[in-house]
Amino acid sequence: MPFASLVCRAEFCAAFRLYREDRDDAWNQATFGPCASPNFHGHNWLLEVEIQGPVDQETGMVMDLMALERIVQEVAVQPLDHKNLNLEVDFLAGIPPTTENLAAALWPRLASALPDPAELREIRLRESRNHQVVFRGDPSS
Repeated sequence: MPFASLVCRAEFCAAFRLYREDRDDAWNQATFGPCASPNFHGHNWLLEVEIQGPVDQETGMVMDLMALERIVQEVAVQPLDHKNLNLEVDFLAGIPPTTENLAAALWPRLASALPDPAELREIRLRESRNHQVVFRGDPSS
């Protein structure tokens, strides 16, 4: 049976602040730079979700691309778009909203929303034209 990967892209905008309360302002500024701004700042993120699975002989698809798009929108984009990641996103509570942590937090949400036999292969989360995180799940699991 053929095996294939599908990629769905989506964009969202969100504000956040990287700051450790247990460190002083100088440490936070040196570590996080403009991301430590007390007034928050934002990015326009580009999210790419890659899934993989066997190509169904009857449908010719791993899964319906429109169904994948709905999952990405409902599970990832809608909870994050035009939100303050520090204050308004329950699944990020207590987690510094770095791009790495954001990708890691999205992984189980997306993986559990996919229909069998599709599997989440990779999340690519671009915070700017020049900076991107690639996340492939927890290597210990």
